[in-house]
Amino acid sequence: MRIGMFFREALRSIRANAAISVAATVTALIAVLILGAFIPSFMYVRSAVDAQTEKVDVDIFIADTATVAQVDALREKLNGLRTDGTAAAVTYVSKDDALRIMRERLRDPSVLDELPSNPLPAKFNVRPTNPEDADVIVAAVKNDPALDPIEGIVYPETTADRLLTAAKFVQWAGLALIGILLLAAVLLIGNTIRLSIFARRREVEVMRLVGATNWFIRWPFMIEGVICGLVGATAAVALLWGIKVGVVDAWAAGADTALTKTGSAAGTIAFPLLTLILVGAGAILGAVGSGITLRRFLRV
Repeated sequence: MRIGMFFREALRSIRANAAISVAATVTALIAVLILGAFIPSFMYVRSAVDAQTEKVDVDIFIADTATVAQVDALREKLNGLRTDGTAAAVTYVSKDDALRIMRERLRDPSVLDELPSNPLPAKFNVRPTNPEDADVIVAAVKNDPALDPIEGIVYPETTADRLLTAAKFVQWAGLALIGILLLAAVLLIGNTIRLSIFARRREVEVMRLVGATNWFIRWPFMIEGVICGLVGATAAVALLWGIKVGVVDAWAAGADTALTKTGSAAGTIAFPLLTLILVGAGAILGAVGSGITLRRFLRV
């Protein structure tokens, strides 16, 4: 069978050019190792930023002098925003609830007992569906007659803008870096495979002279690249697993920092899925690197 012949030819080439094959495998190992360390780090940072961005809420405080009709009208307006998808949740917090929450947050709640009355206004807490929708919510209710004249609307606009900017930067910078890593890996593996092709250039020329098609010549080299990429990726995954178990998991279990307290909202990619991605990336990088290099040698 022809595919079996291609595999045997690829294995023969690997054995005959052991030093070059080891160089290609090590190149794939380094490229996949860097990619494997970067992907979960990128996803964790992005997840953490997204988790903080989702906490950007809009507090709409209600005046004590607002009538029941005005409060109901404001409630209907906010429920309309939730219906059209602008707001994800609308929660009413009464004056008594606001005082209770304040009491729970204070280290010494007894200081509130000295107050002659409850000074805290009632409010609607609105969580936007998307952080960008916060401005839409503010614009929809900023002139409502039920608003408290002093508190009005509290919305961490500067913080939200910074978080959104950070989220976009992390996304585009991460994609750019992944692209650069993949391109560098293809070029490095391609240059290494080129040495193997150059060592067998006479053989390639003879095959062309006897009428072999470009794909007939290309397949053994591409399979060779795939084998080197798979072996390098497998070794990289093994190293990453050792680092994960021996270093990262041990550090995370004993760490007591804000980064590790991000909570369940922040996460990263599961290691089995990362393994599949990296092994597949190693095979693809080896094949693409070989294919690009062969293209130059097979030009008429």
